[in-house]
Amino acid sequence: MANLDPKYDIDNRTAAFENHEGGILVSLAGPGTGKTYSLLKRIDALTKRGEGVESICHLTFIKEISNAFIDDYIEEFGLPSYETTRPRISTLHSFACRLLRNRGFEFGFDGELYFLGITDKDAEVSKIFLEDLLPHITDEATRTLPQLRHALDQIKEAWRNHVDPESLPASVKPIIPRSLDLLHAYRMIDWDQTIPMAHELFTKLTDYPKWLSQIRHFLVDEYQDFNRAEQGFITSLSSISKSMVIVGDDNQSLYSHRGGSPEALKELYSSEGCDQVSLLKCRRCKSRIVEAANTFLTTMQAQPRFMQPHKDGGEVVSFWFKSSKAEIEFLKAFLTKCIQELPEKAQPKDGIVCLFPTWKILDFYFDQLAQFLPCVKRKQPSNPIRLRLQLALQLVNHPNQRFVERLILENYNLIKPRHKREMVNLILQRDISPTRAVEVLIADGVILGSASAQALHFIDFCDALSSRDAKLIAEKLSEAIYIDPEIIQQRLEIYLGYIGKPEQEDAMSRICDELIPESAQPPEDPKAILFLTMHGAKGLTKKTVVMPGLEEAWLPGNVAGKDLEERKRMFYVALTRATDQVLITLPQRRGRGDPLNYPTPGLGRVSPFINSSGIQCPYHD
Repeated sequence: MANLDPKYDIDNRTAAFENHEGGILVSLAGPGTGKTYSLLKRIDALTKRGEGVESICHLTFIKEISNAFIDDYIEEFGLPSYETTRPRISTLHSFACRLLRNRGFEFGFDGELYFLGITDKDAEVSKIFLEDLLPHITDEATRTLPQLRHALDQIKEAWRNHVDPESLPASVKPIIPRSLDLLHAYRMIDWDQTIPMAHELFTKLTDYPKWLSQIRHFLVDEYQDFNRAEQGFITSLSSISKSMVIVGDDNQSLYSHRGGSPEALKELYSSEGCDQVSLLKCRRCKSRIVEAANTFLTTMQAQPRFMQPHKDGGEVVSFWFKSSKAEIEFLKAFLTKCIQELPEKAQPKDGIVCLFPTWKILDFYFDQLAQFLPCVKRKQPSNPIRLRLQLALQLVNHPNQRFVERLILENYNLIKPRHKREMVNLILQRDISPTRAVEVLIADGVILGSASAQALHFIDFCDALSSRDAKLIAEKLSEAIYIDPEIIQQRLEIYLGYIGKPEQEDAMSRICDELIPESAQPPEDPKAILFLTMHGAKGLTKKTVVMPGLEEAWLPGNVAGKDLEERKRMFYVALTRATDQVLITLPQRRGRGDPLNYPTPGLGRVSPFINSSGIQCPYHD
């Protein structure tokens, strides 16, 4: 195979994507160098060569990137094309979930499946699973939820790294069969287990589902953020395709916590079995921003791949202030001026984003600035009624799904922990659903009195949701979310038409927004300042990027080794989101009531990443 860089000059390397005939093409693509545009041009070239859109599949690793690709597809080809003749656009996990739902019965996973990160500390649903599992763990070293979570995290890491969990320490081994038994009983699969299971199933299939057998061309985006197990699955998928184009940038890998493997991208790029092409002309950032990014690259790699700017100009400035109060006053004036300069019909890419290393820092600056300026952040407080509705709709989507039934049971306060323990025992012993297990407990006199009445209501509610009878569901659901059943029925009849289709998830968000409008995420106004973490900025383009509070304490913080390398990549990604201007600020000291004012090394000091980018950071009076 060949390095195609000499064949195509730096301004025309998209042609390598368009002309690729077969096998694997790997592209290293710096930020803003046109990888999405190149993938879209490949789709166009394939369809012009007579390939049907059902034969083309775009895969990436998180939904935010998938959604960004959809937006770019619509911008390039128009909404009618997306609605009628789009290729498959999916995350790899969604792709794997579909395969498991189609053929999971070959693993003994018959019925509806549920996918969950079983150790997610921020998810109540994960805690419920751990509470159900803990009584069945006999290991004396694992008697609390944190201990159980730690053991399961080791198993999940093995799944991510494509390692047999049986190779883990002896203290973890007894937990493996117990956790797998309960996962199977609930017809539930952990997110990190999903890919190894789908990969194993794929390699054993002698006949593929129709939708899979139709795919001849894969487009794999953000390869550096896939873990080893995911990358192994992608390699196997290449064996059934005519062509595969893989795009990524090891300098933008931000997901080591989930096993992201930038090293594998470099290994693949240098392998003899692939064609290679590099995208180095940065069409997003103006020259001064590219210059700062290139300068910072020298601290990240011994042999950096420098980008070339497509447009001259741009501005990168940084200031430190005597106090956070002075910093906030400056930011108010600067951001107000940026908003005033936006065009009347501003587009999302014309806008302003403030980027932060953590949510804690983001929340502080959001609270300070949102009092005076239009600001929006994508992380919204949860609405309990919406959560109840979403859970009910999940059971409508996947009738009789066992773990969803288990989650619904949490809304019934008279069903006590002892009842739930007995229920879980029955589920494990008899391989039955929570509703059927609760029926047994009522019949055996384990659940009595008012608890029995609640248990019967739980059974009726779950059975109604699984019926997909819009009128019956609306009658039961109205009691739970306090909305007129006729209104619910009208929305449900439309919603049921989307079940099983790619638009199902969007349809769920839409019906929740319609029934509980106060819980809806407000549309992002291009003239409002968007607040994101640096992790959340992947795939983003904005005219102006602001990084407030960039003290050494927060970036890089007290880290070393691989963690320090990832913090560098975070800063590099944040810096290269801007087309025109970057502003970095920080205070020398913080006030007494400032929630970020606590003893930590580097507080009030300039992040070394600023100087490493060749950016001066003078005091601003």
